[in-house]
Amino acid sequence: MEKMKAKKKVKVKARKLVPILTLFLFFLTLFFLSPALVAAQTVEKRIEVRCDFPAQKIEAGDTATFELTLVNHGKTATYSLQWWAYREAKNWDIKFEDGNKEVYKVLLPAGSSKTVTLAVETPGDAKVGESPIHVDIGDGRITLYVKITETHKGEKGTLALTVTDKDGDSIKGATVSVYNKDKFVDYAKTTVEGKIELELGEGEYTAEIVKEGYHAKETEDFKIRIGRKTDIGIISLEQKEFYAELTSKSPSKTSMVGENPLYQIKIKNSGKADDTYRLDIDGLPEDWYCRYKETEEGKEDISELFVGSGEEKTLYLEFVPPYDVEIGEYNFTSLIQSSTGQYELNLTLKVRGSYEMRLYSRRLSYEVKRGEKASIELTASNAGKGGTITNIKPEINAPEGWTATIDPKEVTSLNPGESETFTMKITPPGDITPSDYKVTVKVKSDQLEEEEDFRIIVKESSNVALYGVVIIIMVILALAFMFRKYGRR
Repeated sequence: MEKMKAKKKVKVKARKLVPILTLFLFFLTLFFLSPALVAAQTVEKRIEVRCDFPAQKIEAGDTATFELTLVNHGKTATYSLQWWAYREAKNWDIKFEDGNKEVYKVLLPAGSSKTVTLAVETPGDAKVGESPIHVDIGDGRITLYVKITETHKGEKGTLALTVTDKDGDSIKGATVSVYNKDKFVDYAKTTVEGKIELELGEGEYTAEIVKEGYHAKETEDFKIRIGRKTDIGIISLEQKEFYAELTSKSPSKTSMVGENPLYQIKIKNSGKADDTYRLDIDGLPEDWYCRYKETEEGKEDISELFVGSGEEKTLYLEFVPPYDVEIGEYNFTSLIQSSTGQYELNLTLKVRGSYEMRLYSRRLSYEVKRGEKASIELTASNAGKGGTITNIKPEINAPEGWTATIDPKEVTSLNPGESETFTMKITPPGDITPSDYKVTVKVKSDQLEEEEDFRIIVKESSNVALYGVVIIIMVILALAFMFRKYGRR
């Protein structure tokens, strides 16, 4: 029991000594380390990093550049160029540059100084605010600040370029197609000055430039930034040796039956060399005839045409359809054969029938008595070429109170050369004053209308005349009787 009590006393004493020993060891360690710390604090840094303007204000999408001066107070050595940032700034395009080269290490001889540039390229949708960027070079450190004053979030960037030939002359009408990873995005055509400006979303793109008579060219990759214009400079295209442009002001025409349609065609030699072109046609129907002419009024056919380099000539292609040509649409292809290839121009011709309606009646003047009917026959004929007249319907314009009937009231259609006779019965009122009257018959159709005037002479009825004669005789007899009876007195 006594031994147990003795052990407990020893343990209690040991526990009391632990805090004292711990404190003693702490002060002992501090005593030995303090001279080393003091010595370390008195040693100068080997690398000193300076910047005259460590804080810059820019808009989102711009690039801030900081000129850093590196001073080596130590021995000659090669040092890594490092930077680090927080939040969205760590995703910015930040790099060290020496002129146009990107660098990541620097050799500093003892006692020397050098200048290196830190370029901070911000995205166009960067938030407004200040972002610190920390730079470490050896044991030297500096903190730089970029303050975004305006953001362009939601906006697009602009691609700009100029297309010229090898002589530096601008090329109008070149097609600039833009791709993102082989996926077509958009296109634009160059102006008279050979320029384009095309709005694009942020990203990396390539462009292909195509122009008739020139070899196509593809650009290197370029980057579009939000709210900024990216001008990739001048793109020069090389002209082809042989190339022609074939155009027509009116490649689609409408012609009436019996007409000879004429197409104006222009051939431009866009190649480097002169060329002679052979002229041909494809798709010409049977019994049709066509010819190429140098002038609109010319009668001579031509089968070849010489065009100098850079020149343009006009020729005419005349078609002569047969007399009985069917109404409809016809398609042809003008073929121009050059020294190295064939050029085609598609032409369309719509042939329509000519519409002409003629009216005929054996008489244009009729005599009727009051209350009697005048029977008028009027024949309508289709005198056109190839065109069918549809929905033919006569209308009568007569004085007020007259009545009229038409048979037939309407004809569905009349083909060329066909005719139809309409019978119209016109009745003047019974109490009308005898005189000359005009009745107009208008024949309408879907395509055109014609009219004919008729003279209707209304006379007294025969009974009225008889009654008049009887009355006159009775008056004469009465006068004779009165004269005989009272005349002698």
